[in-house]
Amino acid sequence: KGGDEVRKSGGESEEEEETSEEEEGSFNPIPRTPEDSEKEIDDEEEQESRLSEEARIQEEEDAE
Repeated sequence: KGGDEVRKSGGESEEEEETSEEEEGSFNPIPRTPEDSEKEIDDEEEQESRLSEEARIQEEEDAE
């Protein structure tokens, strides 16, 4: 039973953190866009590197 009480208080603190994030967001009109755009760029770079890797492997196989 003591563990349940700890969980409840933990949940309340999480809710408080969420509201504080929303308040910060009101000051910053685009809070998460830079991170999202960086992730998108990383994904594109990963895809390009994978494609070039696959092309390299196929070229090596063709050469043999």
